[in-house]
Amino acid sequence: MTEIRLDAVSALRGLTDHPRYRYRGCAPDVDDPRMAAGDNTVSVDSWQAPDLDGGESREVREAREAAAVDVCVGCPVMVQCMAFGASLTPDGKLAEPFSVLGGMTPLERHKAFVEYKKAQAEAVPVESEPIQVEELRTPQKLAVLRGLARFSDPVDVADAAGLDLRTTKWQLSRMAGQMRLEKSAGRSEMLAVAVELGLIAASEVQKPHPLPVMQLALFDADVLPEPPDDGPVPLSSSSAAAAVSFISSRKRLEAAV
Repeated sequence: MTEIRLDAVSALRGLTDHPRYRYRGCAPDVDDPRMAAGDNTVSVDSWQAPDLDGGESREVREAREAAAVDVCVGCPVMVQCMAFGASLTPDGKLAEPFSVLGGMTPLERHKAFVEYKKAQAEAVPVESEPIQVEELRTPQKLAVLRGLARFSDPVDVADAAGLDLRTTKWQLSRMAGQMRLEKSAGRSEMLAVAVELGLIAASEVQKPHPLPVMQLALFDADVLPEPPDDGPVPLSSSSAAAAVSFISSRKRLEAAV
């Protein structure tokens, strides 16, 4: 849940307009205006750092702030004072960065402010860039997608695409990134995006044989050297051999008949 902070003007009005504001612990004591009404042993200056050349020592500062915080704990407007201490100026800064307010020291309020800004930054949605479809319409990528539509085993996909295995894996990894897919995405996720983008037809997607499920995460482009630029899809040696074998078998059958 994102923290909500008031603007400085509204927060100050909520504090000073409170019916018990006049009874606040840090108000001047009636009998001795130099001391706090909440504890007449604590100076009214304890809530603000003194303007001294070189500042005060750490021990003196911590003792002064601890005394002020003790008074804040019993204050009737502590909550409203804390809201003012967390309030922001129009340019997004703390309205009062140096005082003890609402039982919190300046350092504590500053740390809380840093966490607030961090949470605000993380809450801002990051808009993803649209998928560049034309970058996916290269001959090699389309050949790999058609091979992936038929097979799940990387070797079979490479043979169907007419490419070597290394280039096939590299193209799969590249397409996973270009399609904004997670590294854990698998075959079905990539094909679904490919169909949605019109890169292949839904009718081209076949149910693969029961082979090991291919995860695109196995093909990380960062660890694979980039192959040559896309060009005409070459016929792999394995595909050429398969074609020759098929022709030879057909001739033997015809001769037998």
